[in-house]
Formats: sequence, C-alpha cells, structure tokens
Amino acid sequence: MSLTILLVEPDEPLRERVRETLREEGHRVWAFSRAEGATRTLETSHEQPTLALLTAGDDPGMDLLLDHLKGNSARCQRVWIAPAGDTEVDRIATARRPRGLLARTDLVNEARLLADRVWRTQERGRVLVHAPAMIGESPRIVEVRDLIDRIAAGGAPTVLITGETGTGKEITARRLHALSPRGHGPFVEVDCASIPANLLESELFGHEPGAFTDARAAKAGLLELGQGGTVFLDEIGELDLPLQAKLLRVLDTRKLRRLGGRTEIALDVHLVAATNRDLAAEAREGRFRPDLYYRLDVVRVELPPVRDREEDAWILANGFLEELSRRLGRKPMRLDSSVKKDILRYPWPGNVREIRNHMERLLLRTPAEADSLTDPALPELGVPDGDRLRIDFSQGPVPWDLIERSAIHEALAAARGNVSEAARLLGLGRGALRYRMSRHGMGGKGQPDTEESDRQAA
Repeated sequence: MSLTILLVEPDEPLRERVRETLREEGHRVWAFSRAEGATRTLETSHEQPTLALLTAGDDPGMDLLLDHLKGNSARCQRVWIAPAGDTEVDRIATARRPRGLLARTDLVNEARLLADRVWRTQERGRVLVHAPAMIGESPRIVEVRDLIDRIAAGGAPTVLITGETGTGKEITARRLHALSPRGHGPFVEVDCASIPANLLESELFGHEPGAFTDARAAKAGLLELGQGGTVFLDEIGELDLPLQAKLLRVLDTRKLRRLGGRTEIALDVHLVAATNRDLAAEAREGRFRPDLYYRLDVVRVELPPVRDREEDAWILANGFLEELSRRLGRKPMRLDSSVKKDILRYPWPGNVREIRNHMERLLLRTPAEADSLTDPALPELGVPDGDRLRIDFSQGPVPWDLIERSAIHEALAAARGNVSEAARLLGLGRGALRYRMSRHGMGGKGQPDTEESDRQAA
C-alpha cells in the first residue's frame, strides 16, 4: 500500500529531488510549482491525496487549494514546508494550523521520513480493521487486548497462549499476527491434537523423496510454509517428547531440516503456541520438556474463562446474535433484558465457543418475525449441584444426549477446561471425549483413535 502525495514547491530542482525520492519509496506523487495548478488537477481527479506537502509563502491560490482539501480530502494530512527566504512563517503556520513544518535544508530526507510515518500509521489502522475482534468490556479482557497490542508491536519471536477450551486462543493468535509487522505474511495453523503422531513430524518439517515409503516427492512442511509470517501450534501439549526436542532445536537455531534431507533451511517465522494444559506441571511430571517450556514461555497471554469476565457473557451473547442474524439474512436479533440474569449466572464451561454455538441454536429455533429472544433455553443439567447431576424426570423422559452433554459440561468445569483431565474424570480416552464434544457442538476436534477404543472407553 502506498500513499498519494501532493507536493507544492516553487523551487524546481528541489521539487524534482523530493518527487523522485518519494517515487522511489513507492508512493504516487503529484508535484506542482503553484497551488493553482494543484487545485485544477484535483478538481478533475477521482483520486485525492493522503498527504499534502505545501510550501508556505506568498501563493495566492493556496486558500482555494486548502478549501478543496478540507472539503474533499478530510483525511489528508497537510504539512507545511518552510519557505525560501525570511517570510512570515510563524503567522502562516498559526493561521493554517499545520501539523508540522519541514525544514528546507534537509527537505528530501524529511519528506521521506514523514511519508514513511504516515504510511505506517495508516497501515496500522487498516490492520486493526481486519484484526479479529476480542469482544468484551470487563477489565480482564481489556487488559488482554492491551497486552496483545504491546506484544504484536514488540515482535516477540515466541508467544504462549494459555486458557481453557473455548476461550479464544485461535482468535488471539490471529490478532497477534494481524497486528504484527508480519501481518501481510502467511498465517499457518497446526492442530497438534488432530494430526496423528506418526504423521505430525512430516507435516511440521516436510520431507524429501524417499524419506519414507510413500514419500515420492519433496514436500515443504507447515513451519516452512509460514516463512515471513506466523505459525500457530494449537494444543502444543500434545506433541510427543522426541518431536518436542526437534522443535526446540528449530527454535534455538532458526533452521530446520526436512525428513530425509541434508540441507538446513533458514526459518523466519513468528511462533505462537497455545494449550489448555498446565505446561509447568506437565514438565515437572516428565510429559513436557522443561527446556522447550521455558523457550515458549517467554511472553504469555492468559485468557480468562467467561465466568471470570463479569458481564461479558451478556455482551458476547448479544454480539453473536447480531452477527448470526446478519449472516442468515434476518433482522438483527437481541436477547430480552429479562434473561440477562440467567445468561450471567450460567457458568459457560465451554466459554466463548459455547456461547456462540448456543446463540446459533436459539436463533435457528426462533421464528424469523421475532424481535428478541425471551427464553435463553440454558441446559440446566450443566449447572453444578453438589456432587451429582440434577436430572428432572418429572416432566417425562430425558434424552440421553442431554445427559451426556451435561456430564461433559460438569467434567470440563471441574477440570477448568483441561480436556485430558475431563476425560480422566469421565473414564474416557481423550480422543473419545473430543469425539463426543464435537457431536454436541462443544468444540471437540478429530475422531476417536478407533471405534473399538471409543466403545471400550465408554
């Protein structure tokens, strides 16, 4: 993205030097000796400048040019150039209220630096528009957004995102990427839990022909595909120890070698890892390499669960309803204020993801002519009640799917979102629990390892 720059400078040799320098920087430049010529051109052009460099001095056409810029280029930044000779610079500067005054002694360099600053400011504004939103107004989520902005600007080589299932780790990673200097590069997501362990090494690092039986052609790995951008390793706690060692070496050397390859490839990626596990505890128990943990945990973003975000559940629910209404071509829908207490009281063990899925189900069940939703239809069985599930059979049979969903809710809440721990509490394998979670729209990924293991675990 380049700027369209208007330059008004009566000194022809200086004007040409400034124009050529700015063009070499990739900007489009309209250069004029007098304001009158600039005004005539702008009046017939469909494009307007984003930056105007105007020489202060006795130019009778300047007032008309300024009027045009104010009326047609409201976002155009106007900066004055000091005039040649000793004129009333201060009076002009005050009257025109410029945002700066460039010295003529080093005008070429000052114009170049100014254009670069303006471009960076506008580019950041454009990126913010496209960065994934993190909805909420609670102090905790505001703090997280501010931290993400600081991390993105600082360009940390590795970031660790922690939080329960459904708290928005992928959105956080995408926001970090979008706001960073690498925002124009690729964003490569790797779900370490859904790729079988025997394939994950090849997927991450790539391979050369003959590296294994089916390797007939060279293939770049996902780390290599992220060159110049960001690689997001979701569920990094699922990596086995040998693969952890290889990843650590890549992070230390910033080089990788494909399977079966002999050449090391320089790696230029920003690595963002995410987990809902306590990696420090995993490291103490020997399930995660301590050196890799310390290498990843340089900068950490801890995402709070919805139950700790004050009234954000209400804001999220209504935000999702409005978004989904537009997507379905329906008039904007909101929750009736009478159900606010129920929305805020429910613990939402599936966090943001569960809120979105629940709002989508509510919307699909609601007639198109309705203006608001007065029944939150929250699954009461998912609300903890002592040490057991409260199942009300007084109104007739209770579907097994509802009971199973409620049990998963309880287990996830007790395990604070840790899927492995929730699976242990339920007597299930991790794959079996993820399979059940995906069936209930609770964010589970993948399938059980085999139907037999799923059946035995159940």
